[in-house]
Amino acid sequence: MRTRAVSNLAFAATLAAGAVIAAPSDAHSATGPVTSGNGWKIAAPGITHIDTKPWTIAFHDTASRTKLTPYLRNVAAELTSYLGVKVTVTTKIVKVTRGKCVTGHVISYRYMSKPNPDVPNQSFAGSCGNKAHAADGAYVFINSDYWAPGRRFPEPVRMNVIWHESAHGVGLNHPATCPKDKASRQPLMCANTYNDLRTRRYSSFEATAFRQLVRNRPLLSVAVGER
Repeated sequence: MRTRAVSNLAFAATLAAGAVIAAPSDAHSATGPVTSGNGWKIAAPGITHIDTKPWTIAFHDTASRTKLTPYLRNVAAELTSYLGVKVTVTTKIVKVTRGKCVTGHVISYRYMSKPNPDVPNQSFAGSCGNKAHAADGAYVFINSDYWAPGRRFPEPVRMNVIWHESAHGVGLNHPATCPKDKASRQPLMCANTYNDLRTRRYSSFEATAFRQLVRNRPLLSVAVGER
């Protein structure tokens, strides 16, 4: 049995913030995984941790691959750095359907106009956890209208969208709180208001959440025989 968590990003409205699942903390819990904290949240209970298996990035079609590969090479490098598991951009075609899990540690991306016709300005991701509640795969729909002439979406905003949805893919959710860190940055998983270009797009809040995905691993993996 697989569990699925679908997440959305809309420019027209503030991102929804879910309820806190566990007491805010960056430390191990004595009774189970820690899945939320100040400015970050993991998509529990469907996903609570990330295992040691490598991940691959694939594409719905060749058009998606051509457009998104330059961005996703940087996403993959950043995720690899934070998670300690290899994330590789491939040329593989993996067709995606909204609401249908992609598994096998694959995130497949589709670049298309108005992927959610009900909310035309939206991009979204659906992430899946396996029976051990480890992140196992995802589909990501990126709205190609952000690149359309006349729409005037700046490049940093487009990058924010891709990085945001990619983090959903490996198990992050919208946090319940949206503070600023020492660099005056809000969580990328919570805000789409900053347009600055920088080498690393994830804030310290996402970095904490990624580390917690790793820290939660030994708390859950022994019982189900993960290695």
